[in-house]
Amino acid sequence: MDPERLGDRTTVGIFFRAAARHADRTLVRHHDGEAWRPVSWNAFAELALRVAARLVGEGVAAGDRVAIMADNRLEWLYCDLAIQTCGAVAVPIYPSTPAAVAQAIAADAGVRVAFVADALADGLRVDRPVAMDADLPAWVAAEPDPELLAEVEARAAAIAPDDLVTLVYTSGTTGLPKGVMLAHRNLVDMARSCLEVFDIGPEDESLSFLPYSHVFERINGVFAGMMAGASTWIARGVPRLADDLGECRPTIMVSVPRVYEKMHQRVMEVVRGSPAWRRALFHWAIAQGRRRSQRAGGAAPPARRARGAGPGAPPADRRPAALLRERRGAAVGRGRGLLLGAGHADPERVGHDRDGERRHVQHGAAAPVRDGRAGAAGSPDQDRRRRRGPGAQPRQHARLLRQPGGDGGGARRRLGCARATSASWTVTASCASRTARRSCSRPRAASSWRRRRLRRASCSGPAIERAVVIGDERPYVTALIVPDWKVLEAEAGVSGRPEELLRDERARAVIQRSVDELNAGLGSWETIKYFELIPHDFTEESGELTPTLKVKRRAVQQRYRDAIDTMYRDRVRPGSQAH
Repeated sequence: MDPERLGDRTTVGIFFRAAARHADRTLVRHHDGEAWRPVSWNAFAELALRVAARLVGEGVAAGDRVAIMADNRLEWLYCDLAIQTCGAVAVPIYPSTPAAVAQAIAADAGVRVAFVADALADGLRVDRPVAMDADLPAWVAAEPDPELLAEVEARAAAIAPDDLVTLVYTSGTTGLPKGVMLAHRNLVDMARSCLEVFDIGPEDESLSFLPYSHVFERINGVFAGMMAGASTWIARGVPRLADDLGECRPTIMVSVPRVYEKMHQRVMEVVRGSPAWRRALFHWAIAQGRRRSQRAGGAAPPARRARGAGPGAPPADRRPAALLRERRGAAVGRGRGLLLGAGHADPERVGHDRDGERRHVQHGAAAPVRDGRAGAAGSPDQDRRRRRGPGAQPRQHARLLRQPGGDGGGARRRLGCARATSASWTVTASCASRTARRSCSRPRAASSWRRRRLRRASCSGPAIERAVVIGDERPYVTALIVPDWKVLEAEAGVSGRPEELLRDERARAVIQRSVDELNAGLGSWETIKYFELIPHDFTEESGELTPTLKVKRRAVQQRYRDAIDTMYRDRVRPGSQAH
């Protein structure tokens, strides 16, 4: 493959140019059950080319849809690159997707060939299923036909920036997944804008654990790293994440807010159990870091600010940071930056607001956290522009975006949340002003923007593991709250099976104080009037979380319908205090 023939605004052009530069350096490390195994740039490129040649031999034409349905693994990555290299379109499907939904996605996208985990091979009906353990090894072991390789190279050279590279389906928080069409330039431009903001280079190593089926990990976690020449460790899954952090010691990591919030919870548990002098030193260090960041104005990329924590840094980077490293794992000792995306974070656990903008930075810690979601303040698409642009009606109050990673439209199931206009503008469902937001918000107790504000605030109490605010089409706001039972045991002496403690007066009193503190800063119409406790946190297996750990509100409200109804049935509208 001659990389100079490939477009520099296509994913394959970016990869093969980087592979020519880095050659025998390590690109990926994966665990084979016995040890971590490195794979060089050259070896990875060879694997992708062999699979691409075989796809052409199987009759896959340019523009055909090829699905990948498996957990994160080395094969997922080089099959994805192979699909793109032969000019086809990759369609990732979450491995946890129910069979009927996965089949609907395959039918909607027009999938002909699918790379699937062996356990899922019988559940996806396509023309040519390829089992990753049973079939794929033979594909990569055989020497490719030179004529097929020549065809692959010709197709790769013909790829244009506007050619479709992937169909990404949503994770299903609002019903059936919807497809988004992304071109090569979308992935390349977003990755380039990431590297303009985040100081990532060939010396960096990332730990990749979010599902590759999600576009955030695929672009910000994998492709941006490839563009920078960095290397990636493929984690062994969320249950082994703590072990992998200690063994891999990454310098950068991409995650969803929930993981960082859990890290924060565990750190604060340790802080609360520490001697008074150590607690005071910890809080002093965090305050010092916050003041230092405010003086800096947030202009420098967080990774560079982290590098500055050396001889000239305040003492806050020493003893308190050592406490964090002890509890978070050795990875923090090398961590320069943690990228945040795929959801809204609790500002008290991950960062804080400054001047009305989100700055997801844990001040005083060794590794800053930065928001990487498209459209978020401080995110990579900083040059996005908002205005009432082409196609907007005078009273539409829609927000129009033009940004590096703007999507190319919807698949057959057209997106209800956005539509493309001329000149690369996208009309979103977001509103352009506070007045417009008020007129567009859902009726009665809890609009979506207010619900997010309440959720972030209601999760701030140390005894609250998670809270789901209820109020759409309701006369007042209530909440389902998952307590942190360890904190309740430490603070109130509450112990026993969670199911038996839901009506415990001591447990409810601790939660009540947290809710009252929240309500004190809210208007009477938006305060939480009642709450019900839930014994256990939500899980993906129970269908209450998406693969990116976002809450499926419909599923939660359906499961706890009786508990929700008790907060509204036969009750008059109360005052501002929760019960």
